[in-house]
Amino acid sequence: MKRKPIITLVGIASLALVVGRSLEFRRLDDKRAEERTARFSPAEYARDFWDHRLAGALDQAADAGSLIRLFNTDMKAAVAQGRTLGQSRVHAYLLGGRGRITAVDKEGLFVSVLADSPGPEVLICTGAYIAGNAVRDASGRIDVSTFSDTMKFNRISAEINRIVVQEVITPFLGRSPQTGMSLRFIGAAEVAEDATEKTPFGSRERPEDPNSPWYLLRIVPIRLEAE
Repeated sequence: MKRKPIITLVGIASLALVVGRSLEFRRLDDKRAEERTARFSPAEYARDFWDHRLAGALDQAADAGSLIRLFNTDMKAAVAQGRTLGQSRVHAYLLGGRGRITAVDKEGLFVSVLADSPGPEVLICTGAYIAGNAVRDASGRIDVSTFSDTMKFNRISAEINRIVVQEVITPFLGRSPQTGMSLRFIGAAEVAEDATEKTPFGSRERPEDPNSPWYLLRIVPIRLEAE
C-alpha cells in the first residue's frame, strides 16, 4: 500500500524536474536572443558585408549601357533584371561600365556611357552624404527575412553608404576629376517601374524639342577608377 504513494511522488518529482529544466532552457534561450539583439552592430555588419560578401556579387553587374537602353525600350524586361523587396515598385540593380565625364558638380559626376549619344545618361553620386538602399538591395547578399527589426535593416544601409563615401568617393575626388576624363565604375541604382513612362534615361533632346525632359540614372559607386 505504501509503494503507490512513493511511486506517485517519484513521478511528480521527475515531472517537475523535467518541466523545470525545460523552463530554464527556454529562459536561457530567450536571454541569449536578447543578448544577441543587444550586441548587434549595424556598423560591424556593414563592414563584414563590404569586406567579405559584396565582392562576390560584383561579377554579376549588368552593363550600364545595355541596361539604360533596356529601360528606355522595355521596362518590363528591365524590371525582371532587378532585385525587389516585397511588393515594392522600386527595383535595385548592380551595373558597371566605362564612360566619359561630361560635367562635375556638387551632386556628382555626369557621365556619358553610350557612344551614340552626346550624353550624359548617368549621374554617379559623389556627395558627402549618400541616401537610399541601392547597394544593400542590389547585391542580393542580405536577406531581409532574417531581420525582425526593420530599423536595424535600414541602419545597415546607412553604414554601407558611409563606407561608400569614405572609401570610394573621397579617394576618387582627391584625384580632382574633370570634364573629359574617362572612368570605369561598378555601382548600384534604384529605379521605379514608372520611371521611363514619359521621360527616358539619358540626354535625348531632339532638335525640334530642345527642352524635352530626361532622367539621369543615379548610381551609388562601389568601384570607381580613372582611366
